[in-house]
Amino acid sequence: MFLHSGSFTYKLLLMAQLIMLQEEPRVPSILMEIPVTTNGQGRVNLPDTAQLRSTTDVKIILKSMRLITDPVLTNSVLVAGITAPLAELQKMSLTIYAEGWEKGQTIPILTLNDMQTPGTLIPFKEGPTYFDNWTNVDWPKSHIQYSNGTTSAGTPYVVLIDIQYLRLNAQEKIMYGPAK
Repeated sequence: MFLHSGSFTYKLLLMAQLIMLQEEPRVPSILMEIPVTTNGQGRVNLPDTAQLRSTTDVKIILKSMRLITDPVLTNSVLVAGITAPLAELQKMSLTIYAEGWEKGQTIPILTLNDMQTPGTLIPFKEGPTYFDNWTNVDWPKSHIQYSNGTTSAGTPYVVLIDIQYLRLNAQEKIMYGPAK
């Protein structure tokens, strides 16, 4: 008998032994750090990340995005700054420019949070946000938009998004390691 819960499938054996099998293996990922350095901004472009850029030899496919909140990681890893506080995240929507158009428009950024943090009021949802194999994401044209009438405050801080992706070579085969 199989039971499904979130991203895991549980297989029950006769001896009441529980074995957890990951339903979908984690694909390559990168933590995108989006610095917000100035108060009063209404829009912040996402950084151009070479590892996530499609080229003539490599096609990058966006699989999923996950918001990382301050109870999970208090500070960014590479960019100096604290993780964006809840009061700021509540004002943000994400627009993703892919395949030549704004394919994902004004996605409330907190809908990307799938991690429950006990003792906090940070909203979350069950399971990650998957994308239907979006390609040719133009990260610098993608942006965080603050809600109408609001702007960034309490800067500097960093919005952290875990991005899972696939890399395909020119023959459309999945690349499992670094290019040689």
